[in-house]
Amino acid sequence: MENPAILELLSEKTLHQKIDPQLIAYNPSMELLALGSSDQQVVIYRLNGQRIYGSASKTGNSRVDGFCWKPNGQLFAIAWSDGSVRLLGPETNKTVHQFSTGSNTTGITCMAWVCNRTSRSARSPTSKNPLETLEELLFDGNVLPKSKLALDLPRDLSQIDIERSLPKLSVLAPGSTSEEVFSTRASLNMLFRPFDPSDNDSLDVMVVGTKDGDIHLSIYDSFVIGSFRSPFTFGTLPLYLDRHASHEAYSTHALLMKSSASEGKIYFIPMDLRFISASSDFLSILSSRSTALHNLLRYIRHVQTLMASEWKGTQELPARFLGNINETLTETSNRDIVQALYHSVATGHTFPAVRDWLVDELTERGHKRWDKAVTNGLENIKRLVHENMLPALERCSVILSRFAGIAKFQGSNDSIGFSSHQISLIMDTVACLNLVCSKILIQTVDELDLFASFSTWLRYEIDRLVSDSTSSSTSDEAAEKEGSIDHSKVLNYIQTTMTTKPLAVYFGPISDVESSDWVHEEQGFPMFNLLHEQLQKQERGLPYMKHLPRVDFLCDILTQQATTIFSQIAEAEKRNVLLGQVQELGNIESGGVCDMKMSPKDHSSLHVHIALLPKGHTAKVQLIRITLAIENGISTLQSIDSCAIELGDGRIKDVKFADSYTLLVLWESNELTSLLCIPYKGDLVESITTNNTLRYAPYTPAVPPKCSVFSNEDVLERFSGYPINGAGSFVPETMEVRWQGGQPGDSMSKRLVIFGTDRMQYKVFRLAVPRPSMRETADKDVPMS
Repeated sequence: MENPAILELLSEKTLHQKIDPQLIAYNPSMELLALGSSDQQVVIYRLNGQRIYGSASKTGNSRVDGFCWKPNGQLFAIAWSDGSVRLLGPETNKTVHQFSTGSNTTGITCMAWVCNRTSRSARSPTSKNPLETLEELLFDGNVLPKSKLALDLPRDLSQIDIERSLPKLSVLAPGSTSEEVFSTRASLNMLFRPFDPSDNDSLDVMVVGTKDGDIHLSIYDSFVIGSFRSPFTFGTLPLYLDRHASHEAYSTHALLMKSSASEGKIYFIPMDLRFISASSDFLSILSSRSTALHNLLRYIRHVQTLMASEWKGTQELPARFLGNINETLTETSNRDIVQALYHSVATGHTFPAVRDWLVDELTERGHKRWDKAVTNGLENIKRLVHENMLPALERCSVILSRFAGIAKFQGSNDSIGFSSHQISLIMDTVACLNLVCSKILIQTVDELDLFASFSTWLRYEIDRLVSDSTSSSTSDEAAEKEGSIDHSKVLNYIQTTMTTKPLAVYFGPISDVESSDWVHEEQGFPMFNLLHEQLQKQERGLPYMKHLPRVDFLCDILTQQATTIFSQIAEAEKRNVLLGQVQELGNIESGGVCDMKMSPKDHSSLHVHIALLPKGHTAKVQLIRITLAIENGISTLQSIDSCAIELGDGRIKDVKFADSYTLLVLWESNELTSLLCIPYKGDLVESITTNNTLRYAPYTPAVPPKCSVFSNEDVLERFSGYPINGAGSFVPETMEVRWQGGQPGDSMSKRLVIFGTDRMQYKVFRLAVPRPSMRETADKDVPMS
């Protein structure tokens, strides 16, 4: 080849633990390398070798089975053998999302996270994109005469970013009752990222394969579509997913399957995600806002839990103090503490039992504890409502208004999974929470004001009863303190708040009988007017539905309504997932040296290339080319072709596709390891001078493809052998390629990571693989010798 691959060493590191060669992932946008160690730890290193993240194994028998990066590199997903998947932010190292692929999962076999363009943005991958951006319109005066810009008012309105103008949600204090992800600003920003209009034409899809033969799909971080059973079994065992490939321009994904009954056999299945190509034009914004709404519901639930906990904290200690004196007063006289304290404030006289309680039991120390418990608890409730709950409800309203607009704009033939009536009901529940939280905020502010006066009077009363001094100066000081007390507020607090607990309307316990007859939300009726009427009855002292104003009850209803909408959206998308016919491809060499790549052929078809080592051959690379025709998002198999090449008497250690044109082969001969660059696509006569040619030919597993044989010297000459053996004990064994990073055509962003045979050393290279000269853009027979 005329243009050899260029390798520039960027970094090298020696680890303390052996790594699992199946657990390697390079961040597509940042210089971060994730590795799984033999002791079930997941670690992430910077390019300079600095460790920025490390997680120990989960409790129990669960192990790490796979991980991958989000296509933009902003999230990192770890899959465990029990079927759980955790998404972490690389900057915060906190779990942002967590979901399960199934309750009876016995292991994860494959995990991929890819980006697809939605139908409105999907164009022929081989054609030039039309001029559509505002910048081009402003800076190119010839745009309008050359192209007609399509106007789409609903789409443009959907891209107006309202959420950026809203105040950021406040962090929650770390503790046992709050999720860790809500406790820092960085993790909260990661969780509640505003929708980027530039992402309106794309969709991130996560595909997870399980050992049980299930294929689990989720979109936009954590919006679960569902699981699909393998359509084919080998004997009694289902096929499981081993490799995955896709291209952003196609909604069809390529699945390479295996069977536990016959590990050597491989099978190909196309998977058509028609919800990308045929569903709503607002799929991207719908999925992203569904995820945002789900996160808001998590946030609201934890705020509600904190509010209830804080209110409980304001009641426990005062209840113990007041319970003791009430018991004493009941035994000695026909009165309670409310009457006794009211008497003391109004007359200045204190009953003996109350005197003993204030001086001997409550004392100055007990008063301080009482004051701190109530004041801090009420202040925290006020802060949680004002800074956390109400802003979160406001964001819910904005997201739901987007949903309502989408539901009203869609035609009767478009199935998006929910109706405008369902959205109006959930918006009604949000309005109910807004009303209740506003009432709580008003009551909390009033109670704080009244309690401050009561606490001042209580401290004054204790000091007055304890003091034995009768000097005039002390009397003057006491008179001055008493004069600063607003006795009307003290009396108001004793009468209306001290034992009646006004906030118990929203947080207090209720019996099962009081909540068992509630079926209003099940009938699909709005609740706001009913709630308003019940609160008015409560304020007038009339019987009312005690469960209706409770914050936890309304949060339950909100969660139930949102979950119903999420499940209906997922079900609508799930109906548009089609698994194609299974195609057997043959047997591969033990060790699983194999890679798969999808690339465009023309505007209506694509190629899937599979590179593998045939069973029993350690120096032979077989290339299988599968051609699929795409029409309306549904794939049809056109042909399966194959070719093979034998690379001297060496041993092939690993194969990886570098890009849409070049296959990288890690090849060892005479104790020297070289990196080979083998063109596998297009007319490459200009790249490889040939005496005889190896061409793709129709393929069936029963008939091996014709193989071209090269000597060791020809291999190094024709395929640009680049020696990569390092000094010392480093012997290359496996490799990982980051080919999708950076901008299109940016060869400087490609990375090649090579691991040694000891699995404790690795080297990172900048990889520059020049594109071979092409006579035609379409795939033809590939000359290779």
